[in-house]
Amino acid sequence: MEQKTERFIKKVENAFASGTVRISQFENLTNEWKQLIYFQCYQDDDAKQVHRRLNHLKLMVQWYLKQLNTQQNKNLSDFFEIMIQFISVELQGLKLKPDADKISTDIAGTPPVTMTWTANKRDLIELVSALHSAKCINCGNIKLQRLVELFETVFKIDLEYFHPELNRMALRSPLKRKGVRAYFLNSLVDSFNAKMQNFK
Repeated sequence: MEQKTERFIKKVENAFASGTVRISQFENLTNEWKQLIYFQCYQDDDAKQVHRRLNHLKLMVQWYLKQLNTQQNKNLSDFFEIMIQFISVELQGLKLKPDADKISTDIAGTPPVTMTWTANKRDLIELVSALHSAKCINCGNIKLQRLVELFETVFKIDLEYFHPELNRMALRSPLKRKGVRAYFLNSLVDSFNAKMQNFK
């Protein structure tokens, strides 16, 4: 949580370095902050854990706000206040839920399901990158980083170093029998073909 929050705060500081931010920039930053809150805090259905993460995130932003020279960049400090307000709204929303001990992020009417990625992280990175390259989600109108964060949330897994891993994949020796670098995807093809044989 800390590293991603620090990176976002640095992005905000850079955006406000000139003293003014366009409306489109402001909207993009607020939307990115809302997404960060969701992916960092709503990792499971435990309301107590969500409450704890939200408060932790709020304390982090409050600490950064105290370090600012508000006279030097009033707009930046105002944006930090907005960030804090977003978290406060989420905390208030938790109190309004009828079932305070459980938060379901699943489809309404279905019991929450815990899913765990049981292959290695490299395999998941290869799969996510392939889905992004083939434009399988939103017709490709989604950033790879956003897609990675989505899979991190679904499987409760940390893929923070996916970029270096992709670079290592590019340097792989191609599979001799197929001449490709998609080791995991090729194993999926083999598994699927083997299963289809049983349907004959």
